Amino acid sequence: MAVSPLSFITFLQFLLLFSVSLVGGSEPLGIEEFAMVDVQLTPGSAFMQATQLNLDYLLMLNPDQLLYSFRITANLSTQGAKPYGGWEAPNIELRGHFVGHYLSATAMAWASTRNATIKKNMDYVVGELKKCQDAMKTGYLSAFPTSWFDRLENLQSVWAPYYTIHKIMAGLYDQHRIANNPDSLQMAVDIAKYFYARTTEVIARNTSALWEQIINNEFGGMNEVLYNLYKETGQDFLADFAHLFDKPVLMGPLAVNADLLTGLHANTHIPEVIGAARRFEVLQDPTYSDIVTYFLHLINSTRTYATGGSN
Repeated sequence: MAVSPLSFITFLQFLLLFSVSLVGGSEPLGIEEFAMVDVQLTPGSAFMQATQLNLDYLLMLNPDQLLYSFRITANLSTQGAKPYGGWEAPNIELRGHFVGHYLSATAMAWASTRNATIKKNMDYVVGELKKCQDAMKTGYLSAFPTSWFDRLENLQSVWAPYYTIHKIMAGLYDQHRIANNPDSLQMAVDIAKYFYARTTEVIARNTSALWEQIINNEFGGMNEVLYNLYKETGQDFLADFAHLFDKPVLMGPLAVNADLLTGLHANTHIPEVIGAARRFEVLQDPTYSDIVTYFLHLINSTRTYATGGSN
């Protein structure tokens, strides 16, 4: 896939900014992103055209079709909707993760455009997901049953269930952070409560060695979203739970400047390092500044193509 010069330059600027923000150990520069609602795009610009293209696509998606597998899992009516295919097909074990992306994307699209229809659609999806979560009565929310985590905890074959949970939680967090949805933050926290209780029970019953095997299964950015929720709510269990996803087999070598990245799956491990960066930003843990700085050094010096990609 071709990479435009503009996107390559933007990527390099991000890496430079991110690297600078981590230099100095426990002395952060306090760099903060602009809120999307505070940025206006010039009408007719390439940026506005791209934003409109994204919005048009999101408006094509049927909310009830997106909700199909969540409602099936919660034993609720599907409202006569048919499921989507692809990633959201009822026989795909990653179903539900696209809906998480939808929650993030619609929040951003609304912040950029203030489109009333996208606001109505995303509020409807969050509200219906809340009905699914309430029906489950445990805090659990997903498009597949809890038995998939039984398989994961027994080290049986299953396709990355925490990866999907991360996308759902991140989408709910973005609906709160960007779009000020009144319910989505607590929904995300309730999901975290369910899994924290489940995880601590697994560790108590089997020791942490089993947990370290469990998280060899791709889990997206669970540590990042949990640190975000901790920063937002101040609930200590969220930071404790996030730290359980700071994978020792990855973080340990990076902490002592050992390069063991060769052969690792980039899409699995880059989000984990982003979570490590978030730990430093939120908790000012200097070890995690060292981890991310060394990781960026490895990527920039030995694992980046001339086009800018490293994946």
